[in-house]
Amino acid sequence: MSTRNCFLYIKIIPIYNFISFYKLVLIYLIKEIFLFLSLFAVHWKLKHHFRNGNIFALLPELSKNFKTVSVDVVQCPNLTCPPFNLAAEGLNGDETVIDIGSPSYLLPLVNLSKVYDIRDFTKVTGTDPLFVIGAGAGPWPHAGVNCEFIGNVQLTSNDSIKNNSSHIYKVDLQTESQVHNRLPQDETRFALLANFFTSRGFKGQVLKIVCETRNGPLDFVTSIRQALAKYFGNKPVGLGGVILIETSKVKVHVMRDFSKTPLHSETDLNNWLKFYEADTPLVGLGYLVSHDPDLDLRPQHFHLFSNHGVGGHYHYDTEPTTVKYTAYLNVAKKLIRVDQPEIAPLFGKD
Repeated sequence: MSTRNCFLYIKIIPIYNFISFYKLVLIYLIKEIFLFLSLFAVHWKLKHHFRNGNIFALLPELSKNFKTVSVDVVQCPNLTCPPFNLAAEGLNGDETVIDIGSPSYLLPLVNLSKVYDIRDFTKVTGTDPLFVIGAGAGPWPHAGVNCEFIGNVQLTSNDSIKNNSSHIYKVDLQTESQVHNRLPQDETRFALLANFFTSRGFKGQVLKIVCETRNGPLDFVTSIRQALAKYFGNKPVGLGGVILIETSKVKVHVMRDFSKTPLHSETDLNNWLKFYEADTPLVGLGYLVSHDPDLDLRPQHFHLFSNHGVGGHYHYDTEPTTVKYTAYLNVAKKLIRVDQPEIAPLFGKD
């Protein structure tokens, strides 16, 4: 793959009255082996601990969508233990949400040059050690085909890999069944688009959200995002972390191999995707952002994995009367936008 020169842009802007107000633009050249990252980033710092504000925002709105709801600030459990099996213990330390690439690099036809590497992230975030979790398109050069990516990586100093527990899901070309693989320790690439929550992986306080028996129209992630949007308005709030879906069944999709015919509409896209109903328990990793400050963000993105071979891109539970969600999420201090396309996609962010 040819290397191209790109620049990294960081912009710090004021967001809401609990955010420090600064403006700064930094430009510098990044050189790495696969792709030079082009970044336009928005950073914000919190003036005070505002998780309680999220509780006030979430409780009334989630209660409209679920029969049983609890939202608390708790000490994060050890997320390296079952059922989560994450690469680091916690979600604390320099908490950041990152939106990389775009559906524009997949639609209408794929741009195969868009391959990224998690080992580049320390240069972008400045975080060391670095724990990365989230959802994206998988490393097709490794898999041989297009695939779904569940990133779960802990890096130490000098971008060395301490623990890579990432997963991919692909569609079998003959049977169209799901194929689940764990990635090798040294395979930290992904492609096209992704959404991550990053931190130092330290233990600390997080939001614990438990919802049971869905009696409203919104899925779990959308209900959280819309509750924050209603409370905070056009002041962006980002959350990321892990969701355990303990019961019910869940609608997911896995991308087929890259389409050879252009996908020009939501209908074309849905006909190309392969949908499944996945059995629980399932673990989901990803992020959500309550408001897009003109950065062409994906508002929410979670991918699911399991010990029983099923997973993929989360849509919604299909047995709402039996469903139980338990989420451990943390509040991002900054938002970073990487490799934003010149032209925003008209569809494909669901």
